[in-house]
Amino acid sequence: MKNLFKWISICMLGVFLVVGTGCGNSSEQEKLVIASHNYAETQILSEMVKQLLEANMDNIQIEHKRNFQGSSATQQALETGDVQFYVCYTGTQFTGVLGMEVTEEWKDREKVYQYVKNKHHEKNGVKVFEPYGFNNTYCVAVRRETAEKLDLKKISDLVPHAAEMKVATDPTFMERKGDGWKEFAETYDLDFKDASGMAYDLMYQALKNKEVDAAVAYSTDGRIATYDLVALEDDKNFFPPYDAILLVKEDILEKYPEIEEIIAPLIGAIDNETMTELNSQVDTEKKEPADVANGYLKEQGLI
Repeated sequence: MKNLFKWISICMLGVFLVVGTGCGNSSEQEKLVIASHNYAETQILSEMVKQLLEANMDNIQIEHKRNFQGSSATQQALETGDVQFYVCYTGTQFTGVLGMEVTEEWKDREKVYQYVKNKHHEKNGVKVFEPYGFNNTYCVAVRRETAEKLDLKKISDLVPHAAEMKVATDPTFMERKGDGWKEFAETYDLDFKDASGMAYDLMYQALKNKEVDAAVAYSTDGRIATYDLVALEDDKNFFPPYDAILLVKEDILEKYPEIEEIIAPLIGAIDNETMTELNSQVDTEKKEPADVANGYLKEQGLI
């Protein structure tokens, strides 16, 4: 009987040791958060970061929080520590977050990037990685038949026709300061018949169905080609550069310095054509951003 009790005790001790070891490993995995906005591009890029880090690091788990509305909410979450990673754009940070005015001297992509990088380091303890490689600036898109009928090639060509045209854009652009709708319309002296904010999916459908005549869109949106739209030239150089960048809390990089090396293959690796194609897979082919990101990483031999 004593031997039986001893044997049971040894078995139970072994079970506790196994369970305890398992719990210990789980607790060592820190949970971090990456944020993205409510459109394909930032979600694809965020998934690339998430999947690349999780494939190379056993000690972290990354939650991807989507659909943040506007840069101010996401920036606040980053600065308070609710979010540790955030994909955004140099122009948005330059004007909307850092409050700078877009003048002629601030049209240079590298100069804007360096300013954003230095200010975030000084003020917010945030590292701004070098750009992914593409510039997703705003553009004004019209149906090809409209462009041909009215001989539209640049945004200024809209001026004599604007009073009879309806235009749509996303609500965030309508509210932005510095590089938003108000300043844009004033710069080009555009007075449209109607200007409304709507979700991106609805905006393209409205343009396709002739419910609106023009849309302020993203230049890397695959639906511009899918719907055979024409992007008009920003002939007054109103829009600043919008290079896609990754923001990371510096304390996270101090704790996990290997992150920089793991992320490095994404830096400067994605051009406008590639990003447009990836976006199209989500917006037109209706694939999940996570699957599109995974396909790209595998194609590049990164995971």
